[in-house]
Amino acid sequence: MPKVVLLDADGVVLKKTDGYFSDRFAEEYGAPKEDVLEFFRGPFKLCQTGKADLKEELKDRLPAWGWSKSVEEFLEYWFEEARLDDDVVAVAQTFREKGVKCYLATDQEKYRKEYIWKKLEGKLDGSFISSDIGFTKSQPEFFAAVLQQLGVESSDVTYFDDDQHNVDTAKSLGIDAHFYTSIGDLKKY
Repeated sequence: MPKVVLLDADGVVLKKTDGYFSDRFAEEYGAPKEDVLEFFRGPFKLCQTGKADLKEELKDRLPAWGWSKSVEEFLEYWFEEARLDDDVVAVAQTFREKGVKCYLATDQEKYRKEYIWKKLEGKLDGSFISSDIGFTKSQPEFFAAVLQQLGVESSDVTYFDDDQHNVDTAKSLGIDAHFYTSIGDLKKY
């Protein structure tokens, strides 16, 4: 039994959605798809590591994307798709009852981080967020920072993510990392 379980947000703790938000938004609002994708491939990545502010990055782009409301309303429209997977949360509670600490480990910018954490508060022991750490889960520095903050050995940690690259990065540090496909993956522990 591990001492710590790390759970990814989107696709693990949060139910998978069909496709990417950027695609759905571009289609629904007639936004120039390549401009939206360029944003998510570039400036948004800086927001995920705390090097840029999402609201500042969006304010001049949204009108060109066909969004006539405020930045805050855009974020609400975007973030409301985040739905907790109650089965995953229940398994995390079972771990916690056995003395295993459970944390969210996710690549998020600060506003979505706050939105998600409000849904999870009290359901997990804490979170490790890329915008706070300054690195994404695709970078070994993310997991090194998590291990240091927890004060545990990599062999004490089990991690679940639906992105194989992140799983491989965690494994490279000796973390017991698993590609997440369904609730059955968690129930094995």
